[in-house]
Amino acid sequence: MNEKKPTLRSILIKQRWAYYFLLPGLLLLVVFNVYPVMKTIYLSFTNYTLTTKDFIGLANFTKLFSDQKFLQAYANCFKYVLLLVPAIMAFSLLIANVLVRARPWIQSVFRGAFYLPTVVGGVVIAAVWIWIFHPLNGLLNYVVNAFGGEAITWLADVRYAMPAVCLVVLTWTLGTPIIIFMAGMLGISPELYESATIDGATRTQLFFHITIPVLKPVIVFVLTMEIINVFQLWEVVYLLTNGGPSYSTMSMGFLIYNTAFVSGKYGLAAAQGVILTLTILLFSWLSLKASKEA
Repeated sequence: MNEKKPTLRSILIKQRWAYYFLLPGLLLLVVFNVYPVMKTIYLSFTNYTLTTKDFIGLANFTKLFSDQKFLQAYANCFKYVLLLVPAIMAFSLLIANVLVRARPWIQSVFRGAFYLPTVVGGVVIAAVWIWIFHPLNGLLNYVVNAFGGEAITWLADVRYAMPAVCLVVLTWTLGTPIIIFMAGMLGISPELYESATIDGATRTQLFFHITIPVLKPVIVFVLTMEIINVFQLWEVVYLLTNGGPSYSTMSMGFLIYNTAFVSGKYGLAAAQGVILTLTILLFSWLSLKASKEA
């Protein structure tokens, strides 16, 4: 005798306790993720400040694309991505490839050393670099003077401010991708390397023809996360340059903070946040699509 095929209703009734246990997590997701996103989208269509909250349609968005400060910050985001993401990916991959061949105690020491800046946070790292970049007493200008050069105002000169910020972010964020890449490399079968070595492959060939292809899913994940992180950059900019000089280091994250909590224009800040979110989603989608086609 053929058994009756279970219906969706019967399955839901049978497994209802599982859904009851999921409810607290779903509730937290809605309260702390879904609701803020929907609220931000709504506020982006208002002129919300401390005293007003009127619906104004697309006025915030049209205003932004004629605002030089916003356009500068938006362009800077792409500059940060182009400068930082390739550097983070290249350095973390190369460092991980070197460390993974080292002795376990050496791996532990350097893994901790590279991850330490991530643990202590951007505020501490920025404070250290502010001293290094100090125009009078900074370590970097001490070296410049030792070689007969003149002191440079690293954080107040348009030519050097953005590279200086990128250097700080690079030293701060390398730890996490290094650890992720090391974990991925340690999971690659040694037999692949042994077979290729027997066939005469060099270390460079092993890296580009075995390590990189096998790590492709990990590389895509790290690449996507780093793009998102760089687009959201703000605290280092705030502490080092305050967005200057002449908005040359202004990031979207810092601009949103300024618009909302300094100027009190929450509706306009919400519109900036919506544009930033859409840009991040677009770049994440493009990186995932490119990885599938590669």
